[in-house]
Amino acid sequence: MNIKKNLLIVAALFSASSAMAGEFSLGAGAVYNESAYKGYNENVLAIPLISYEGDNFYVRQFTAGWAFWKDSKNELSLTASWMPLHFDPDDNDDHAMAQLDERKASAMLGGAYYRHEKWGSLKFAVAADAMDESGGVVGEISYFKPIRMDKLTLIPSIGVLYYDESFNDYYYGVSGKESRRSGLDQYTAGDSWNPYVALVAKYHLTDNLILNASAAYTVLPDDVKNSPMIDRQDSLALMTGLSWRF
Repeated sequence: MNIKKNLLIVAALFSASSAMAGEFSLGAGAVYNESAYKGYNENVLAIPLISYEGDNFYVRQFTAGWAFWKDSKNELSLTASWMPLHFDPDDNDDHAMAQLDERKASAMLGGAYYRHEKWGSLKFAVAADAMDESGGVVGEISYFKPIRMDKLTLIPSIGVLYYDESFNDYYYGVSGKESRRSGLDQYTAGDSWNPYVALVAKYHLTDNLILNASAAYTVLPDDVKNSPMIDRQDSLALMTGLSWRF
């Protein structure tokens, strides 16, 4: 199974819509996920939906953070997050891909800065692999704006994700040993900038029960799509679920 990076986008936006301090919500959802790796079929994955906003501590799905500087317009925090992207050759239907080494998920440590204005919010984030699986560094620059309409809230966003050479080469590179074993071309990936657009929708069925839906579309850069492990030029993830606000 391969959990796409798009899952991080839709999950993060689900819980980044300016929640009030002390607000906590918990639920479950399903993600339709198109894998960019060869040999994987489209799949549906169940995920928890978790959001907590304290005075300084927060949990936004796969990311926990401690805001050491926070006011009405600014938030600067230290973050710990889970990068669920991985590759398991035992789950792959392609014979050549099944001969490759496993790529594991990892924990990331870093920081994030949010700037909130009337015209929307900007996010700047960077994190490094804390478990030294890829040894890589990832970053994000994005813009999003909650649009509230009675019971419905829409959160459109646009951004770019940065992945350094170590990260991309771990998840998309093919070593000489793997090439000889699988027949795939040897490949070394460089760093990349991955642009994306996303939309989150929240509808309050009651004061506490919330229907969530989101979608994220990413264009794969050359250093990813040119890998012999990849057979797509873009990536799509759709999520829907229910959460209860306590």
